[in-house]
Amino acid sequence: MRALIPAVLLAALLPAIPAAAQDAGSYDPLRRDPLGTVLINGPTPYTLGSRRLEVLFTHRFQQPVNQGGDSHNLWGLDSGADVGIGLAWGVTRHLDLSVYRASFQEDFELAGKFLVFEQAPRVPLTVAVRAGLDHPRRPGVEDPNRPFAQLLLARKLAPGVNLLVSPSWVRDTPRLRNAFNVPLGLSFPLPGDSLIEVEYIPANRDLDGSLDAWHVALSKSLGGHIFEIVAGNSRATTVDQMLGGDSAAGFRKRDVRLGFNIVRDFSFQ
Repeated sequence: MRALIPAVLLAALLPAIPAAAQDAGSYDPLRRDPLGTVLINGPTPYTLGSRRLEVLFTHRFQQPVNQGGDSHNLWGLDSGADVGIGLAWGVTRHLDLSVYRASFQEDFELAGKFLVFEQAPRVPLTVAVRAGLDHPRRPGVEDPNRPFAQLLLARKLAPGVNLLVSPSWVRDTPRLRNAFNVPLGLSFPLPGDSLIEVEYIPANRDLDGSLDAWHVALSKSLGGHIFEIVAGNSRATTVDQMLGGDSAAGFRKRDVRLGFNIVRDFSFQ
């Protein structure tokens, strides 16, 4: 039943949007802030646009700063790291296809995202749907085929201030079957066209021992790039590792790990 919740929410929202506003040529979407297609770990509802390519690099250091991090190991930066590499292609203005590979458990994430409509003067939200499959290829992983579905909602409250809500379902996490959760995101503006981004995934109520996951990033957009310096407690960057609060990499509420994202977009118009 929980897998149907995103579809039910979307169906409830659609009648509230003026019919004319759903015609791409009849309304003028608000100017987007430079959030990109991914906030920190989770997706935003925004798409790349037609004939655009995005390259994503993620880096999450394994050792928490507050667990033995000091000047001798550069506060955890000398430790090993989980590295992710992703590509996304804008098939049309409304449709992206993406592939992402995280080094932890050799987890591949294949996904498609469809932008239903964008926030505009008479349209209160940006809405997209995203679906795909996580596939950890590391030997010994149980249930390696993990389909997921997400309803992606965003509301721009003021320049640089954005609220994101993402009701999400995945068939399998490391310890859960049919996991549902609602990741939240928030951004605030800083001088110099920078943003502070916050991401929070509540502990999953269906699993004892599930933990809240949080991340904060300083994001700067410059010349087709988005650079993000990240701090957070979890190393998870794929849907199956995030939604259960039970990442197989392990983490604690008070952990503070450093990392970064680099995003580069290319246009082939």
